Amino acid sequence: MTNPCVARVLLLAAMTLSQAAGFLVLLLVIQPCLQNQTYRESVSSFFEMGISSNTTLNEPVCTKASHINAREKRAVPMSSFDYILQVVINTSDPRSLRALVSNLRPPLLVNTSFEITSINTTTVCSPIEEAYQCRCEESYAWSSNHCVNQNACDDIIGGTCGCLSALPADGQYCQPNASGADTTPEPPPLTPADPVDIEIVVDLRFPVSSVSSNFIQMFQDNLTRLSFPQTLTRSLIVIGFNFTTGCFPDSLGGLHCQCEEQFAWSCDRCDIYSACSNATNQTCGCIKGLPSGGEFCEPIANFRACSNTTTTPKPTNSTTVINTTPMTNTTTPNTNFTMASTSPTPTTTTTPTAVSTTISTSTSPTPTTTTTPTAVSTTISTSTSATPTTTTAAPTTTSSNTIIGVGTGLNVEMSVELNRTFNNNLNNKLSDEYKTLESSINKVLVNQYQGFTGFLGVFVTGFREGSVITEFTVQTTKIIGSEVAIANKELISAMKAIAPVIGSVTAVFNSKISINLMNTSPIFTGQTLTLMCNVSERLDIGEISGFIWKFNGNRINTNQVSSSPSGLTSILTVKNVVPLDIGLYECTTTGGIISYSQKRAVTNIEPAPTIRLKRQVNVKCDGGGQVTNITCCVQSTYMVKWISGSENLTSSMYNDPSTKMNCVNYTYPLESCSQPPVFTCKVNNLEYEDKTEITIFTDGVTCRNPLYGDGKEGTISSIDCDPGLEGFRSARCVSKNWTVLEDTCIVPKIKELLFASERLTEETVANFVKNLSTAVRDEQSSILKSPGTISAIIDILKNIATHIGEIVTGDLFQGVLETVDVIIGDDSRQSWATLNANETRNASSSLLGSMEFLAGRLVGEVALQTQRILLNRTSFNNSFRADFNSSISINIPEINLSDVFITTITFSTLNNVMPVRNSSSNESQVVDLAVNAAVVLVKINVTIQNVTLSYSKLNMSLSQGPQCVFWNFTLFNNLGAWDSEGCTFLSDINNTVTCNCNHLTSFSILMATNIPPEIRFALDVITYVGVGISLASLVICLIIEGYVWKAMTKNSTSFMRHVSIVNSAVSLLIANICFIIGASIADNSLENPKGDHLVPVGPCSTATFFGHFFYLALFFWMLVSGLLLFYRTVMVFSHTSKSTMLGIGFALGYGCPLIIAVITVAATAPGKGYIRKEDACWLNWSETKALLAMVIPALTIVSINLLIVFVVVFKMLRRGVGDAAQADEKHTVVVILRCVVILTPLFGLTWALGVGTMITSTNQGIHIAFAFFNSLQGFFILVFGTLFDSRIRSILLKKLPTSSTGSNHTSRITNGGVSSHSGLNWIKRLLRKRKIYHVSEAATSSSTSAAESFINT
Repeated sequence: MTNPCVARVLLLAAMTLSQAAGFLVLLLVIQPCLQNQTYRESVSSFFEMGISSNTTLNEPVCTKASHINAREKRAVPMSSFDYILQVVINTSDPRSLRALVSNLRPPLLVNTSFEITSINTTTVCSPIEEAYQCRCEESYAWSSNHCVNQNACDDIIGGTCGCLSALPADGQYCQPNASGADTTPEPPPLTPADPVDIEIVVDLRFPVSSVSSNFIQMFQDNLTRLSFPQTLTRSLIVIGFNFTTGCFPDSLGGLHCQCEEQFAWSCDRCDIYSACSNATNQTCGCIKGLPSGGEFCEPIANFRACSNTTTTPKPTNSTTVINTTPMTNTTTPNTNFTMASTSPTPTTTTTPTAVSTTISTSTSPTPTTTTTPTAVSTTISTSTSATPTTTTAAPTTTSSNTIIGVGTGLNVEMSVELNRTFNNNLNNKLSDEYKTLESSINKVLVNQYQGFTGFLGVFVTGFREGSVITEFTVQTTKIIGSEVAIANKELISAMKAIAPVIGSVTAVFNSKISINLMNTSPIFTGQTLTLMCNVSERLDIGEISGFIWKFNGNRINTNQVSSSPSGLTSILTVKNVVPLDIGLYECTTTGGIISYSQKRAVTNIEPAPTIRLKRQVNVKCDGGGQVTNITCCVQSTYMVKWISGSENLTSSMYNDPSTKMNCVNYTYPLESCSQPPVFTCKVNNLEYEDKTEITIFTDGVTCRNPLYGDGKEGTISSIDCDPGLEGFRSARCVSKNWTVLEDTCIVPKIKELLFASERLTEETVANFVKNLSTAVRDEQSSILKSPGTISAIIDILKNIATHIGEIVTGDLFQGVLETVDVIIGDDSRQSWATLNANETRNASSSLLGSMEFLAGRLVGEVALQTQRILLNRTSFNNSFRADFNSSISINIPEINLSDVFITTITFSTLNNVMPVRNSSSNESQVVDLAVNAAVVLVKINVTIQNVTLSYSKLNMSLSQGPQCVFWNFTLFNNLGAWDSEGCTFLSDINNTVTCNCNHLTSFSILMATNIPPEIRFALDVITYVGVGISLASLVICLIIEGYVWKAMTKNSTSFMRHVSIVNSAVSLLIANICFIIGASIADNSLENPKGDHLVPVGPCSTATFFGHFFYLALFFWMLVSGLLLFYRTVMVFSHTSKSTMLGIGFALGYGCPLIIAVITVAATAPGKGYIRKEDACWLNWSETKALLAMVIPALTIVSINLLIVFVVVFKMLRRGVGDAAQADEKHTVVVILRCVVILTPLFGLTWALGVGTMITSTNQGIHIAFAFFNSLQGFFILVFGTLFDSRIRSILLKKLPTSSTGSNHTSRITNGGVSSHSGLNWIKRLLRKRKIYHVSEAATSSSTSAAESFINT
């Protein structure tokens, strides 16, 4: 009777790994083998029975090809039994495993009849991108057949290789490096033994065309009808089976591999092959393809949640039969390495690759089954009895040498330079000249290299210009370095018959082995990319002196490269990778006989998760169930969660539609106002996280801000950036204001360019500058509002200057100018103010320094221009004079030199960039000076001691204290400042300032700014006192109007006149209140020079809107008064009801201002140009000219009212005014006229003075007059609109006239109209403050003209 193969299981537990808290369990499995054909046929018969029982099939298929593969061992006569045990261990820490194995000291006694005599590590398999690489340990190698069939990832030397691109399908591992021949030992004799359980994976495949569409279901049904156990032979029994996996074609020609109940695919398989159903964070029930490694569905109970996710390309469908082996499941999710250990005497086995059924063992306690479109696989548990046998394999030894060998030959690419003239015919392989030269050289090459060991051929591949550089390829199966050196040396002499050789022959061997990528996939931006180039020590290429690394054909900086002590390994480290680092990397050795080259394409660098949260939050705790919310967001391709310590916090998740980010919100109860822990926001399955710290305080709130929140003195608040920017902003609560500490917000594209600029070389600068200028232009709107981004661009320009080389071309400089032109525009003024306020940074000085450096490297005569920059480089003899853009002229007198090159760069808006600190300042920030001219940079290649510069003023109103200055980079500890040393002021004529200097650098002029410092205190006193008086006057005015309202509003004209006065007072009162609120919200640079002068948009916009609305309402109610005067003077016989007049008045008084204010907001707010960005809450001027929405209506109304006054006066003088119906109305018309005559010029004068402060900002008289009239407008309304009315005074003094008809208040008139002296009498009366009464000569007249009322007071 034939004896079965025996399997024994040895379990060694409690082996503690160094520096690990736990145990490593080594499972040593004696591979079960079915060496006897009888058992193979028995198992085959079992499946034939299952298939043939299906009556729906016309004929059994594939059963003849179905058989069982098992590992066979050769018997050797010995007095004891030796077993070769193969152990497969999944680990992410192979170094610790190696240390553990090395610490084991065989022999290890297992029991009285079994011991381990030796342990060796042979093979290490690790994931490399989309595949595996299996490398042999020292003294082990892959056989020749494996190297050829499994695609070697190492050079084949001596018939063996050290690396395969995949684990062999036959289950073999590295063999002792002795022989590359495959051997299949004869089966050893078997003896009976105790039964043991083994597991067999059966893989059956059937052509789709040969079976029905429901074949899988029918096959499964037939198997379920079988009862177990099933006896196949006396010693082989099937005790049960599980059907796990079925694969079938989908409509697109691919595969859907579906798991049966209680089985599933692991999460990494779901990610790699794309789940087609039931995907969770652990498993899925279906994937789109069959894994190339032979994995099948596994029991759901075996799975754990994945800790990370790896992505690899989807595999292509293949019709190759998959052979599962005893080491099928050699990979598990989230492991980096797989190691196999064998004894020093390995067993060699083979498995057919063209069978439709494969049986193997599995170390998993639960069997698996796989079905493909052409196969069905089932797991069977069997029981057998056997007696141990001795299996050994006597290795044969082959000496190792330095010859590389491969069946198809190796290509060594060589080149030699011939000293002969090159012409274009040598670029055409069909030309006679090319063919003739090619033939001649080929003959020499064949004679020279045919002596190589393993020579296959040599041929010319082409010619290049450079004399004539001949490129040729030598094909050989073996390369011996000494042979190459001799042949190349002799080639120089042999080529003399064709042409002399210039230099030496170069030889390069381009390895098929890719550079080793040390990173795990995927690679994220900001990570460090590590590439390793390795030359086998068995490769004879001569002595290596170093390595040259290239990226996309350009050399890489050597500071990124490190080499091993042996000189055979070089590692390239690329820090802070960005998408620009995607490309082809090449590593080439130097100094050897043959240059050895490896390449690798890095094809994907994914955007890293950007976590958005508030890092530091301040909360005032009032107790009583108070809570606070913290929110964390990340790009929509990721998910985040809140963690406190090791605890996952219960949070609400949502997608923010405005930012399209996934967010999570956690509500923290303050409870007893104790200090909470630090909360961590972590990206799921990735090592990216950020933290939020909450500071609880119970004191009063000192600082309030919609951005930074509430805080007490000294607390710090840190917030995230605006959408589209990365980084954070932090501020400290100081003196009731949030003072910015740090602003790292940056445009992501510029951040990537900043990282890339750190790796620039002279060859890559030009292309990089183009990318930079394009990115800056595309992201212009975001860049100008981000000081951090502008600072990053300055650093980029500095890196460009560092790597530019000795020569700068005009094209390259044009790209630099286009970049600088964007960041010095008017819209960047606030960002530069923030940068210049940072006393630890010198961004503006660094920008000017980089431009000076680049200008010094510019060659040739160049003229370049952008919107804000003009560059000119030219040569002159003896003297030089030029006028640049009519803004700056330069004059260099005779210097008795010729061919002198001068470079000038004129920056028309660099006054936005450069700070105004000068050498005499005690602080770095000065507020009473301004750069009042363009900045001109002058570079010259000789020493100049006399140069005259003339500047046109930017602000014509500035005329005080002009200073001729240059930028001194060394002042204030290299922070830089303006310095006047060596420069002299000559004149200031017609807004042109002339200076003379004894050196050349960057020049401009400084002048006194807007408000003269000596009158600031006076202006503050006038403003505050005046506004106080104005507010009090308006309140008094309203009280008086309320007191006299009933007595003064008996006719429609008087009614509308008092309605206008009341609404004018209310409008001005509310407008002044809005002014005070806006002043308290804004942080003025004059009051707080070092503070954050940015105004809060929300509150400031609200104050500005209502202030704008009510200031307009004031003027429109003045217009109502003017129109009422016009109506009652010109259209005296017309009558309009009170309600109609009131409706018209409110429509004009509030309707028109509301329309103008709303239109202003709608037109300017979307572009963030509604209000000023700094210093004050008021309408924007510099960007959108929104202030015109106040100025134009106000001045228009002033003009209309003045025109009305002119018409009314003209009418009265021409005696063309009709008689009013009542004396009350006559009196009212006179009062209205007086108000319009007096108040309109006063209000108009106030706004005219306001315009004057902008035009002549240093005129002290205008500033004082404007402050006086602007702050006392309420007082003017009280006096001229209320108290000047004699009837109101009479009511207040309880001295009302006896007649309400005004019969006693008449003036002398004639039929011709008003007497010539009546107007003069009114003026005299006004001046003398006396009452004058005139008796009308026409006593019988029933009415009195409007002129009579004009005389009354």
